[in-house]
Amino acid sequence: MAKKAKKKSAASAGTSSKKTKKAIAVKSVKAKKPVKKTAARKVSRRSTADVAKLRKSVIAGFKAKKSAEAIAKDLGISKPYVYVLKNKA
Repeated sequence: MAKKAKKKSAASAGTSSKKTKKAIAVKSVKAKKPVKKTAARKVSRRSTADVAKLRKSVIAGFKAKKSAEAIAKDLGISKPYVYVLKNKA
């Protein structure tokens, strides 16, 4: 008679029962922290006039030799948006 092929259990070493040779489910020791729920930010769109004012401020900032980071902090916008406004045609 041929021997039966043993099934490999998904459990790692040390998690099988000594008597029945069956895999025992081991619960994770790490406790997951509950995810904090934050309020969704309200998305507001800028008017064309606001964008024009921001653009003038950005260009004036670059002419005054300010860094993009300083301009962004002063105007309350992101650094990438500073470059978008600067390069806008």
